[in-house]
Amino acid sequence: MSGYYGSPKTVIKNNKDLLGEKNRLSIKDYLSVKHCDTKDSIKSSLEQLEAIRTKLQVENKKRKKRQIILAALSLFLSILLLYIIPKITS
Repeated sequence: MSGYYGSPKTVIKNNKDLLGEKNRLSIKDYLSVKHCDTKDSIKSSLEQLEAIRTKLQVENKKRKKRQIILAALSLFLSILLLYIIPKITS
């Protein structure tokens, strides 16, 4: 492959050279992440979790009801338009 960009192998080599040694991450850098403190400092009680769960359930029910109503309304309107358009044109 010749041309403006050169071969993909050369492009990758040049990109690595531009990064330099200090910007490269080794596998050791990724493995050391597991040594970080990952404890959750926020504690929730069972009552708070239950309140969150019921709130989410209510919101989901409202959303589903709205989606069903919109789907039924759009279906009704499309059927109505398919019925009215041939009547108008003839």
